[in-house]
Amino acid sequence: MCHILRPNNVVSLFLSDDDETPGQIGLFLSLFDIYQFTRLRSLAVFSNNDDNIDEILNYASHCSLISLSIEQSSFSNHRNTILNLLLSTISRSTLRKLTCTNNFLYIDNFQWPKESNLKYLTIDHCTRKDFCTILRHLLHLQTIVLRHFNLDIHSEYEYLSNTYTQLTSLTMQQLFFSMDKIESFLYLTPSLVHLRLEGCADDAIFNGFRWETLIRTKLLSLNQFEFSFRSQNYRAVKMNATQFRTPFWLNEKHWPVYGIYDYPKEEILLCSTPDILTELEYNFVGLVVISKTIQNVS
Repeated sequence: MCHILRPNNVVSLFLSDDDETPGQIGLFLSLFDIYQFTRLRSLAVFSNNDDNIDEILNYASHCSLISLSIEQSSFSNHRNTILNLLLSTISRSTLRKLTCTNNFLYIDNFQWPKESNLKYLTIDHCTRKDFCTILRHLLHLQTIVLRHFNLDIHSEYEYLSNTYTQLTSLTMQQLFFSMDKIESFLYLTPSLVHLRLEGCADDAIFNGFRWETLIRTKLLSLNQFEFSFRSQNYRAVKMNATQFRTPFWLNEKHWPVYGIYDYPKEEILLCSTPDILTELEYNFVGLVVISKTIQNVS
């Protein structure tokens, strides 16, 4: 393979040395000079070896990548080196898409570049303050995916008055949704076209009229709303079910809402879109009852 492969013809590369492929990145780097991959445009790396990460990031900071995904399950010991290399990489004019774990991207101390063409960003843990900091610096950012998000406001009141109109797509996963906090937060992003929310929720999150008001007044451009809200309060979900059967949901937006009961966890979910339903069926263990529409929740 080493004699057949021509590095200058490769445009996409995935490297991993996780538990299933231990030592693979080190082997690859011993067989190939990564700087010979002159036409590489997409690079994805999963590694817990700091030396390998340093070498790969040093390459990424000097090449013309369009997409970079770099993830690590353990904490890195090369903090300053990685921060500097990430800054150089994000500053590259060609980079448009970045996926990065917080083991690399220390948001509190990271000095975002003054100029960046980054349009798509996926990160792990993020606070409201971090979110605002990112959007203040990345003026071309259109899509952000937050895998774990902290909606707590606390002393972050100074960020309430700012809005960030460049963002058109927002995904937030694995969080607890308070309707009051999500309303306050979404005021920051009035230009959203796509919104995806996944997590546990308080009872108010199941208020369809409240969502309708929020979308009509603050999210005027929203045309794709994907969500999966969990709760153990079956009564609250059932009482609010009719609020998702209005012309706004069914006729104007064409957003059917589904009820799901997870027997092992004794939780009910309110969710939309076929892909979320498919993911739920695939990931859950045990019997799951899925209604065709919210009208069938009884």
